[in-house]
Amino acid sequence: MEKNNTGKYLKYAIGEIVLVVIGILIALQINNWNENRKTQNNQDKYLILLKEEALKNINSIKIAKETIESTMITQRDLIKLIDSNHDTISEKYISELFVKMFVFTTTLDYENSVFSELKASGELKNIGNDSIRNSLVDLEPLIEGIKSHEKDVRLDYESAGKIIDEKGNRRTILDENNLNKLLLFNKGIENTSNIPLLKNNEFKNHLINYSGTCYGIVNRSYPSLESHLVTLVGMIDEELENTK
Repeated sequence: MEKNNTGKYLKYAIGEIVLVVIGILIALQINNWNENRKTQNNQDKYLILLKEEALKNINSIKIAKETIESTMITQRDLIKLIDSNHDTISEKYISELFVKMFVFTTTLDYENSVFSELKASGELKNIGNDSIRNSLVDLEPLIEGIKSHEKDVRLDYESAGKIIDEKGNRRTILDENNLNKLLLFNKGIENTSNIPLLKNNEFKNHLINYSGTCYGIVNRSYPSLESHLVTLVGMIDEELENTK
């Protein structure tokens, strides 16, 4: 300062400050880049898991549809018998149809663990693609709708089966299908016929209701969810390709 070098020292000090600021900005930029990359990698990990889960669910839908479609074939066969000549129907044939239709009902084996984890961990907000994020959120009402529809199917299944318990004879059904030995009891001596059930209006109404709810879930509810999942998988594939 005594040699009037104040200007030089001031320039030097400003230069040092600028270098420090630039260094801080570079460090922040690198840190942001690392954080963004970490978020991107985490997103890609979840997208891959979501795709795998969606593909499993698409396969589960196909299995559920095939099971109910098999039941619907039996339902149609029984409905045809209602308007046929009952004198030509054998006890064995109608018993076989009852076993096919009432042996079990089905529920979609839907996996939702990845999406549940996304929501619970707060990672859902880090899915950068708005279409994918909205599609994931829109899955919830679809699943709830299917659960409600499946409940209706089970209720109609149980209602139709209840009429057999009250008006028919399950022992006859088992005997005619040779299932009596499987359950460790002897064939009934005077088993009553189940053919008169075809004239029972209550049974016919429940059978028609059961057929209708099955038709609705196979042709509307399941396909709607399946289409949504196929679209979601396509969007995930596109997003993963863009982030390579």
